[in-house]
Amino acid sequence: MKSDKKQLSNPYNPSFGNKPERFIGRELIVQEIIWALDNPNSPWRTTLVIGVRGSGKTALLNDLMDVIPKKVIVVSITPESDILNDLLGQIHRALPQKIQTKIPKLAKVTFAGTGFELKTDDQEPEYTKTFRYQVTTMLEQAKTLGLKIMFLIDGTQKKSPEMRTFLATYQHMIREKYEVNLVMAGLPDVISDILNDDQLTFLRRSFQATLSDMDLSLVRKDFLDAFSSFSNIDDRTIVEAANQTKGYPYMIQLIGYFLWSNLANGMDKQSAIENSLSLSLTFLYRNVHKLLFDALPNKEKEIALAMAEDSGPSKMAELITRVGITKNQASTYRIRMIDRGYIESAGRGLVSFRIPYTKEYIETESENFYF
Repeated sequence: MKSDKKQLSNPYNPSFGNKPERFIGRELIVQEIIWALDNPNSPWRTTLVIGVRGSGKTALLNDLMDVIPKKVIVVSITPESDILNDLLGQIHRALPQKIQTKIPKLAKVTFAGTGFELKTDDQEPEYTKTFRYQVTTMLEQAKTLGLKIMFLIDGTQKKSPEMRTFLATYQHMIREKYEVNLVMAGLPDVISDILNDDQLTFLRRSFQATLSDMDLSLVRKDFLDAFSSFSNIDDRTIVEAANQTKGYPYMIQLIGYFLWSNLANGMDKQSAIENSLSLSLTFLYRNVHKLLFDALPNKEKEIALAMAEDSGPSKMAELITRVGITKNQASTYRIRMIDRGYIESAGRGLVSFRIPYTKEYIETESENFYF
């Protein structure tokens, strides 16, 4: 018999870029960012959200957008856009029309007697064409209305020229006491690359919010609440499903989504949970693990294969022998793979995979690896 839950929408959403209804464990980060809007001394005024693929970076930004006060102009930027013009366009569009008309047209400077005279002309002077000049002109108008600006950057890329121009200008905005805030979300190695840029050292003083896996107690509580009305599953099985997520945000959405659909279609509890895990792993392997593994340089792939031989954390000393590298090389690869978010330190001389089910993916797909 099918459950009446089928009539309700599935609260889990494993699609990248979309905010699920069940979104747990990030409330504190969102709240701190919102509070920083009224506290210029808060370290959260400039926040770097750091997380591996599937850790919920985009969902967090979407959640943030839902609660930003109306007094704040939200400027949402993606690396694929023409960042600087996109940013200017969004601020200009958000300003009231009566203010838009007050933004002066670009002017020409001509010498008149003992000083300089500014007059309207079809030919704009070069200094008015800079991004800094144009954005601060708009910020001045926003300031007259008591409006603040929140810059949201999702999928941050490594040091593109436009990104560097924006970030350098943002530093001047802060120094000149404009009401601006910035939240940048990116992969660990991307954020590390930006922080190591000699021209962007001010970002090292920003707050760095690293998205870790969810505490399983929170996941169990969420699942017990979400699936409480289903008659074809018991609490023990719900807890088992929660444990299978291993706290990884993307797996929480995948297993939650497929388990809900299976139960709503009347599947018995054991079949529902087995099918949910099987489908979830298929999507996880394709949308996360394959992309991450393919992006590794060959030697790092060899290290990953060697790590998959272990049932738990791997000893760096043993990996050196298996892969055939020197101690110094091993140290370099270890740092690079940690920066990528592929592995993490598991104690002195030990490393483990950062994302759950990496070992299982490598074991399942190793015969298809060519490098």
